[in-house]
Amino acid sequence: MARVRLLALSLLLAASASPLAAQASPKGEPSEAASPAGLPAIGLWMLREGKVADWLGGPHLGKRLLEPINVIIVDPFAASAADAVARLSAACEKAEFELREGHSSGYSALIGGEVRRQSPPGTEESYSDAPFEVSNNHGRIFGPVAWMGSYVFTGAFSRESVDLVSKVKHQYESFDRARDAFTQKLSAKSDYRIASFVLLGSAILGDPALTTGDHDGMAVLLEAIK
Repeated sequence: MARVRLLALSLLLAASASPLAAQASPKGEPSEAASPAGLPAIGLWMLREGKVADWLGGPHLGKRLLEPINVIIVDPFAASAADAVARLSAACEKAEFELREGHSSGYSALIGGEVRRQSPPGTEESYSDAPFEVSNNHGRIFGPVAWMGSYVFTGAFSRESVDLVSKVKHQYESFDRARDAFTQKLSAKSDYRIASFVLLGSAILGDPALTTGDHDGMAVLLEAIK
């Protein structure tokens, strides 16, 4: 049955996000969400204290840098939410994205219209491919929620460089590079595979005050294969 559900989900996700979600111009509001086919509503942003996360206030090119959701993970084989978390954590470790200290915490995201906290809820930890003292790709994962016989997570991944003389020591480099590094590593080294690309329509272009950096408005969808 799990394989049947996975095939059905893959067919549903072949369609892009709904036209309304794709055409909407994001305004950086915490409640903004897209409605991709076959998935629960996906919040566009990582949240902190009820607001859109913005690199702890550190500007990018003179603008407020909003942190987008850029990864979606679906597990149709987990026996429970706790099992889904354990399976994903083990996969991240295999992919050399370990839980590491030195990153801010207390984040959340909207999935299916509900606020879902960072998972697992460690103190100042995120999944990262290197220690925080050096440049690294890192991300925070939210959920899961039960949906159509599967468990669904979302994630916000970014690449940072370290500048010890700056007020904001961890400088933004890229959202897309970190997203691709994480999803490609998981696809190569674990039982999760890149299944599709989901248009969330969350790239902000031409706004005088807000930016999403190099984010292209897409989330990479990973699916567990067993």
